[in-house]
Amino acid sequence: MRWLVALVLTLALQSTGKDLCSVREFYSIAWGVHDPTERHKKMAEWLTKHQYLCKSTDFMVIWNNLSEWGGTSDSHNLRALVISGYKDALQREKK
Repeated sequence: MRWLVALVLTLALQSTGKDLCSVREFYSIAWGVHDPTERHKKMAEWLTKHQYLCKSTDFMVIWNNLSEWGGTSDSHNLRALVISGYKDALQREKK
């Protein structure tokens, strides 16, 4: 019974401490998907999904590393998503 309680508490702590905007997840897309077209698609989906969850500092990290992480899939579309997310994050952080 103790092990069950310990397991439930451990799982509860992991779920509450989950980062809503994990730049590491974006990074894993960059290095895990080798087809540039598929990588571009997954990066764009991630940026769209996390646009309202990330902080401005997260978007700065992504912007500064996008040419390396994106490689040939880096495009003006991805850059526009990063800029849009960054602007939205700045507005949220001002409040």
